[in-house]
Amino acid sequence: EVIPSDFDAKLRTALASGQGPDLFAQWNGDIGTFYAEEAIAPVSAESLGLASQQELMDQYVAPENTLQGAIFDGQLYGIPNEVSIYACYANKALFADAGLDPDADFPTTWEEMKDVAEKLTKRDADGKLVQQGFDFDWGSSVWMYLEWGAMVRQLGGSDLKPASEEAQKVMEYWVNWATEWGLGGPAYWTSQTDDFTAGKVAIKCGMGSWAKSTIEDAGIDYIVKPVPIWENAVNQNHFDTYAYFHMVNSHSAPEVQAAAWKLAYFLDSHPIDYMVNTGLLQPKTELAESKEFQDIPYMNIYLDEMSVSMYSPRLANFIEVADALARARDRSVVDGMAIPESLQTAQEEIDKILEDAQ
Repeated sequence: EVIPSDFDAKLRTALASGQGPDLFAQWNGDIGTFYAEEAIAPVSAESLGLASQQELMDQYVAPENTLQGAIFDGQLYGIPNEVSIYACYANKALFADAGLDPDADFPTTWEEMKDVAEKLTKRDADGKLVQQGFDFDWGSSVWMYLEWGAMVRQLGGSDLKPASEEAQKVMEYWVNWATEWGLGGPAYWTSQTDDFTAGKVAIKCGMGSWAKSTIEDAGIDYIVKPVPIWENAVNQNHFDTYAYFHMVNSHSAPEVQAAAWKLAYFLDSHPIDYMVNTGLLQPKTELAESKEFQDIPYMNIYLDEMSVSMYSPRLANFIEVADALARARDRSVVDGMAIPESLQTAQEEIDKILEDAQ
């Protein structure tokens, strides 16, 4: 295998011990750990032939948002190899069957999402769902984090403060979705794409531009819309941005670091070819202004979302925090624990995780 299945663990272990590759690409969920361990070097603008870090950042659309995942104390620690964000795919045929227009009737708020999803939902004689209007990602804790945490931040809250009023409102929405409203939940979740490509769910908001070819191969006629925002939102972000950044080992010799940054810059300077061949974005102005970008339907939606959205917190123990939040969700959805009690437990767990990371 080109990239071993235990690549993530091997990379973390190697970097923590002062070893590892000179140049590597890894997702932003690990960058907080690498930064805390002083295992990665800041981008060297000089090595790239640029006058300053700002000159590099100015090559990107909304760099304060799209590059945020690799910025610590004002310094950039990575060059994005690919940047992604979830948007909502809507099945045109299922909307039409419900007498809805997938464009005009698509929900723009979470309050509207419940109403529209109910109209798109079908049940059998026993009340079991045979078609869902919409559902969240109930699989990996990381997928939940990208969605749930972003919804909390729309309200002005923090996903690191799950005992807050904002976090409780979002958790109530998730729990009610699976219990009181009976619109989905863990029992119906299969994967990020399978239920949509099988025509079993009308709206799926947990897929990025990378899903387009899979959906088209399945013969689904669809449109893409932005992820909803709360009616009383403080922030206009959608779900969280996530990315793979090229990073350089701080333990490598200075001349090796310089060469590594030069190579990374070269590899990540072909955004048009990269998008055309992979469907993935390197959010450069050069790409946004290209005919190729403008000719591919819906790509502008992903870039527009990235321009106003956020990355999940860059933490030394990102996965542990995500797991704590997922346990809080499951205690209420599966075990029936009161939401405030479950979130207070999560708060105590997260406080301990953050304390241990210092």
